[in-house]
Amino acid sequence: MMNTFIPQRLTNLIIIFSLFGVFTGCNASTRDHLDSYPIKKLSIDGKSTFKVYIADTNDRQRKGLSEINSNEFTVLEAMLFPATKMSVRQFWMPNTHFDLDVIFLNQDHFILDIHRGLKHYPKLGPKSKVPLSKEVYSKDVLEIRSDSPDAKRFKIGMQLKFI
Repeated sequence: MMNTFIPQRLTNLIIIFSLFGVFTGCNASTRDHLDSYPIKKLSIDGKSTFKVYIADTNDRQRKGLSEINSNEFTVLEAMLFPATKMSVRQFWMPNTHFDLDVIFLNQDHFILDIHRGLKHYPKLGPKSKVPLSKEVYSKDVLEIRSDSPDAKRFKIGMQLKFI
């Protein structure tokens, strides 16, 4: 019978590297959950195309863009928060890592209002310090990075066309 032997020093290195990966999130992305979201394309004036993640469940809407690092969400990506009817909508920014423009839409995707430059807040609270968008009577809401070169091209009254 042959004994399998792993030197103690090698065993210690394996444990250390395994723990390093667990604690640093090695090979893990904060945006992995987005892979399961439905996606639409949004074209602005036929010049720029945004990849739009649809937050189509309560859990997805609650999570929104929280925890996603700035380098993991490009300036040509956005998130749509659809609703079933027009109502007063307001968004807040806990655990976010980049500023957003919040675009309020009606049922035909006309832009009703825009809250530009809503500040990110990289913590969960206290709730009183987390930035809030303005309240707008709308149906769907689109969030895009404020630093997108195309962010200023969104104008009140414009109708968005999803492909």
